[in-house]
Amino acid sequence: MAIKSSTFGRLELSGKDAARFTQHMNEDKPNEKVKLALERGRKLLEMVNARRQVLNDDV
Repeated sequence: MAIKSSTFGRLELSGKDAARFTQHMNEDKPNEKVKLALERGRKLLEMVNARRQVLNDDV
């Protein structure tokens, strides 16, 4: 197992950790709380972008 990280946040997995991470991403169920948070975030981003468009149109 090897986990390498850098000052800038890069992370590298190898061996069993890499295999388990790949399996996790492909097979495990998504967390419902995370899905709801992502949905709320996307709605907020949509609102911010709409407001930005209105402000840019006024200029």
